[in-house]
Order: sequence, then structure tokens, then C-alpha cells
Amino acid sequence: MTHGTHGEGTVGIGELAARTGMPVKTIRYYSDIGLLPESGRSRGGHRRYAADALPRLRLIQRLRALDTPIAAIATVMTGEHSLADLVTRELDTVQAHMRELTWRQGILRSLDDCPELERLRRLTLLAEVGKLDEAHDRLVRYWHWALPTSLPHRLTRAVIEGAVPVPPTTPTSTTVLAYAELHALTSGNDRRRQPQSHQVGDVASFYSGIMDACTLAAEALASGCPARRAEALDHFVRTYARISGHDDTPAFRAHLSIRFRHAAHPGSFPLRYWRHALAVTCEPASRSTATGQGHLAASLATLHQQVAGLPLTAEQWADNDDATVLFAEEASGTWRNHTPGDHSG
Repeated sequence: MTHGTHGEGTVGIGELAARTGMPVKTIRYYSDIGLLPESGRSRGGHRRYAADALPRLRLIQRLRALDTPIAAIATVMTGEHSLADLVTRELDTVQAHMRELTWRQGILRSLDDCPELERLRRLTLLAEVGKLDEAHDRLVRYWHWALPTSLPHRLTRAVIEGAVPVPPTTPTSTTVLAYAELHALTSGNDRRRQPQSHQVGDVASFYSGIMDACTLAAEALASGCPARRAEALDHFVRTYARISGHDDTPAFRAHLSIRFRHAAHPGSFPLRYWRHALAVTCEPASRSTATGQGHLAASLATLHQQVAGLPLTAEQWADNDDATVLFAEEASGTWRNHTPGDHSG
């Protein structure tokens, strides 16, 4: 249609308003920002629109009824994205927003119904994990700092994925507080590095052995298979036997049990880390935590419980000063040249 003529098959803004129930002002706004292009103007200067203007306007109207942002609608109107693309992107946005709200709800519940002094302590902790993505990134940075720099990248990635828990989609006050405690622990001045080459020798062999044992332990948790559980324990013990230059014997297992029990004092950094990590990933430990991010907590708790006979679940830990530890600096730092005593199996 050329300027100054009505053209056949065009429609005016008044008719669009009448057929959609939308105010003329709103339609004019959509037209001005390019969502509803004009076909031209009438001789009197009134806007005219092509025949497809009505279905386009109804699509805009329905998307706006779902609170879809104008910018997102514009990508569909211009052909940059399909309607299916828009729905997927908006669903992702809503889910992310719901995750933020659910996390904030968990924080507020953790602050509710507790003594005032405890509330102030919790507020200090929880303020640091108000933004989940940032808190998660800080945990990842801790592990990059803590692990040996000579560790192969694939192993570094595997350890970090297994060691850094992701808070559940429906966090409780307990899991929220445990996550905040975990963050405070790894951000504090007394944070500890994980075993280095001067402690365990071949770091790739050590960490690979631990991860393989954890994989088997995870499978045992998921399947409940006693044979796989025993296999995981054997692999775990052999890994520690190698760094001390010994064989997997009954005497060494007795020595290992004593060492891990001695390492499990309340102030132990590894003890505190894995206690909090297990509380974040499961209450109590369950088969559902055997895989995915943060899975090492349940696997290692199982292995250490087998080695030292220490309690496994977060509920039991709450009533015991002794608990399971992993990658313990006390346990790994002095073994390489130590000969275990003559302990019975």
C-alpha cells in the first residue's frame, strides 16, 4: 500500500481495538515500538495495518496476559525466535526465579523460631549465601585453591563436581544453614588445602584411587549390593596403603581405622566440611545422593564408616563428637614413611 491510500485488505486501529478489546493507546504503543508494523496511512493520516495484524495483535495480547516481557515478545514478532523458543526461555527464567524465592524462603525459615543471639549468628552466616550462584562459585574457587596444581584437569573437575554440593530445590532450614556453614568454613582464615604431593606422593594416583572408590561406594548406595560395598572398601584401603608403601593387610586396616578415628576430632577441617556437605545433600544419607554434584559426601561417609566404624548419617553426627572424615590432613600427612603396628584384623 502506498502512502495516502487505504489499500484493500487493510484494517484501521479502531477496528483492531474493537475486535481485541485493547485500548487504542496500547495498540499505538505496540505499533510505535515495532511489534505491530503499519502498512501505511490513510488519506486522513490514520494508521492502517495489513490483514495479519489481528492475529499478531492477539498473539501479543495473550503473551502479555502471561506477563511475558515486551523484549521477549519482540524476538518472536521479528522472527528471531519461535514461539516454542520463547516458551522454553521464559520457563527457564521462571524456574530460576522460583529457585531464588524458594532459597530465600529457606533462609527466612532458618532465621525464624530461634533465640535472638542464635538468630544474629545465623544472619551473619546466611547473608553470605543470599545469592546462590555467587556462593556456589566461591566454593568452586576454594577447591581450585585447595587441590594440588599438578592434578590433571579431568581429576580436578571430577573432585570439584563431587565435593561442591548444590542446595536442594526445596531447602529446609537445616540444609540452608548447613550450606551457609560450609561457605563460612571454606572462606575462613583457617581453611585447609587438600593433600598435596609431599603428603601422598603421586597425587594423580591418590585422587584417582579415592574417586574410583567413591564411584563404587555410590553404586553400592544406589543398589544396596554388599559385594559392591566391599569392593569399594578394598579400593579405598589400597589407595591409602599405596601412599604409605604398605600392602592391604589386616594390620594395615587396623592401623587405618585408628588413624581415621584420631583424625575425627571436632575441630577437624575435613570433618566439618563433609558433615556440612552431607547435611546439604541429604537428611539423612540416602541413595538419591549417590550421584550428581556433591555426591562425594555420602560416598565418603560410607567408606569412612566402614573403615573406622563411625556413624554415617547427619542425625547421628549431631550426637557424636567423632565422625567420618575425608581427605583428612591429619590422616594423610604422616603415613608415607610410617610402619603400622602389629594390630590384629
